[in-house]
Amino acid sequence: MPAPNLESYLQLIRARHPELATDRARLLSQAGQFNTVLCLDERWIFRFPKSPRAAAELARELELLPPLRGRLPLPIPEPVFAAEHADGRLQFMGYAMIPGQPLLRDRYRRLSADARIVDGISRDLAGFLKALHAIDPAAIDIESDAEDSRQFWRRAWIDVRQQLFPHMRPAAREQIRQRFESGLNDDHLWRIEPCLIHGDFGTGNILVDGNRVSGIIDFSFCRPGDPAQDLGALLSSYGERFIERFLAHYPALTSCLPRARFYLGNYALLQALYGLRDGDKAAFDDGIAAFR
Repeated sequence: MPAPNLESYLQLIRARHPELATDRARLLSQAGQFNTVLCLDERWIFRFPKSPRAAAELARELELLPPLRGRLPLPIPEPVFAAEHADGRLQFMGYAMIPGQPLLRDRYRRLSADARIVDGISRDLAGFLKALHAIDPAAIDIESDAEDSRQFWRRAWIDVRQQLFPHMRPAAREQIRQRFESGLNDDHLWRIEPCLIHGDFGTGNILVDGNRVSGIIDFSFCRPGDPAQDLGALLSSYGERFIERFLAHYPALTSCLPRARFYLGNYALLQALYGLRDGDKAAFDDGIAAFR
């Protein structure tokens, strides 16, 4: 992978698509943990995976997005460009830019002063997730078997102890131990009805324009799974008060809230683990910071 500078990525685009104007380009510095994101001519978005694992996820998204077209109430990326390395790994994917800005926490805090705006956003997101969760995976040609969420977190608990505990203060290790052991031993918590989920339904992937949601991006983790993952991402992004409004428009997810809170308590640990896995020191440091 080339060095992370604008010109190196533009060279890759020019080599494949010389017809594109590249005189107006910028890297979106806060746009992705697993992909470098480039905006070209304020018209196109290009995503470059940072690791082989991210390349595989992006290739899977490239196949998934076309069958989702027309099935969801908000705009999603529609891939136009793609290129592979000589070994077949995906090099980049490009699509027409969706208007709007990511609904980052600072932007949400400014908007949240107006209850009508918050209600509109919560209604938009609830409608989107209702539609996504209702899609039969077989209808878009993906396997319907969902990962066992409880087993996933059991494996994560092993990885946390082995890989992250050496970097933590003793009090943080004990707090995490109690949370995992209590959650994993609670049979009621893991009564799950799997469905098609977004898988990363947080601040950077929700776009707003004119105080309403204008699109949803980054479907790398879209797959059959636990809908509490999507709820947990919203909870992490905008807090309990927003979730109250959201659930008023999607009450069927209320039963997922305890599990979403369990996920929320452990997201930083996953970020640290993924940072170690991918050699991303910044992601690791950010994820582990509160526990050192």
